[in-house]
Amino acid sequence: MTAMLEGGVPIFVGADIVGAVGVSGVKSDQDAQIARAGIAVLGIENV
Repeated sequence: MTAMLEGGVPIFVGADIVGAVGVSGVKSDQDAQIARAGIAVLGIENV
């Protein structure tokens, strides 16, 4: 699934979206990359 807003990345647990991380401050693709890194630090295997 792609982000609904640029810089926003949903958090999945199984097939359910349980939250999201949003980042703003640099280019939108970099924002999303930072958001995905934050999710990875939490130990969540995001699809």
